[in-house]
Amino acid sequence: MSLTYSKVLSKTFFINFLFSFIPISFIAGNLLLNTNILLILLSSIIFYKQAVFKEKFSTIDKLVIIFFIYILCIGFYSSLVSYFTNNFDKDFTIVIKTLLYLRFLLLYFVLKYLIKNNIINFKVFFTTSALCSIFVCLDIFYQFVFGKDIFGYKAIPRRLSGPFGDELIAGGYLQRFSIFAFFFPLFFKFNNRKIISIIFSILFCIIFLSLIFAGNRIPLVLFLIMLVLIFLFEKKTRKYFLVFIVVSSSIFLTTYNFNNDIKNHFSYFKKHITKTIFPFTAENAISTEVAKNFTENAQFSYIVIFDGKSYRIKSSHLKDLLSGYRTWKLNKYIGDGIKSFQFNCPKVFPNCSTHPHNYYLEILSNLGIIGLLIFSSIILIILYNSLFIKYFRKSHLNDNHIITPFIFLFLVELFPLKTTGSFFSTQNATFILFLLSVIIALTQKKKLN
Repeated sequence: MSLTYSKVLSKTFFINFLFSFIPISFIAGNLLLNTNILLILLSSIIFYKQAVFKEKFSTIDKLVIIFFIYILCIGFYSSLVSYFTNNFDKDFTIVIKTLLYLRFLLLYFVLKYLIKNNIINFKVFFTTSALCSIFVCLDIFYQFVFGKDIFGYKAIPRRLSGPFGDELIAGGYLQRFSIFAFFFPLFFKFNNRKIISIIFSILFCIIFLSLIFAGNRIPLVLFLIMLVLIFLFEKKTRKYFLVFIVVSSSIFLTTYNFNNDIKNHFSYFKKHITKTIFPFTAENAISTEVAKNFTENAQFSYIVIFDGKSYRIKSSHLKDLLSGYRTWKLNKYIGDGIKSFQFNCPKVFPNCSTHPHNYYLEILSNLGIIGLLIFSSIILIILYNSLFIKYFRKSHLNDNHIITPFIFLFLVELFPLKTTGSFFSTQNATFILFLLSVIIALTQKKKLN
């Protein structure tokens, strides 16, 4: 269908352009991502005015509002206490971050309104996500072959960044957006199943190889887990599960055995997992005298007392988890507000990171038990209304393939046992609220386009 001048100037076209620009803005960086969010919010409010906020609030809507109000109250309370006691946050960092974080509450209601009123065209978004993912894959291949990508970013021995430059997050991007590449052909009427199978096979090989070359090991594992879950839950795909296992295993073993950098990178991953899961071994045990005189160093080596014995641990993930746990104990029930971890952690733990590298532990250390309970309730309700209702009960979601990738993305994004970036960072907060908004809106729609 050709685009006329009137269609280009229409509200719907402009909103869909901004919505479909989300995958591109994640590549471009936080500045463009924040600009895109701001434009979505402003244009939606200008175009549709009060209608955006006039819909009747559901239980999940009220919980989301309570969560943000709680963040706001704790942020102001902590900053006031800090100001009068001259304790921490002298520059009102927590209040500023809290107020800026409220834009995601607006984003939640705006996206919900746009989706429930059939303004968003998911066909465009899925296509854009697929094209962006393929672009990142091809750029990684180019970087792998020529030592630098098309923008001139040089490769490092074990990990490739593609178009992300110094940020080694190409694997994380593909894990989040490449899944839409497998679903966008469903928007087009292909009657030939062989062609669809060929397209899916080529896409999988390209994306899976790119994830291996990118070297982001957790995103690679999450990508495979997500596909496994889709194969198992979707009846039409179960017959291809064995083929998926054979193909993915063959690709990984081939690259593992014929490239030393990849082999060393993933071999270290195995050792690192063992070191993290089984840290209290005899080889790590040290005497009490050594423990007393021990000084933590830049290699994340530190002492942990377990079952009355001292152990020297070298695991950055365990260090981050322990720092989050100790920080949470400072204010167990309500926390000190978002971004307070960076102020509180140095009080109880040396060499702190900016966050504990786990969403739930970060919420716990920043917002306390109450904040975690509210957020966990939101997650459980969403999973019940989407995953459980779609696959275990007859409902209007049974034939809705649009919601499928969002459900499983949400499931792996908030998987509690994985290492993560900061929950309150621009990219992670945007992606989580984006998934949350889309899933809730689609589950509440009675009729689909």
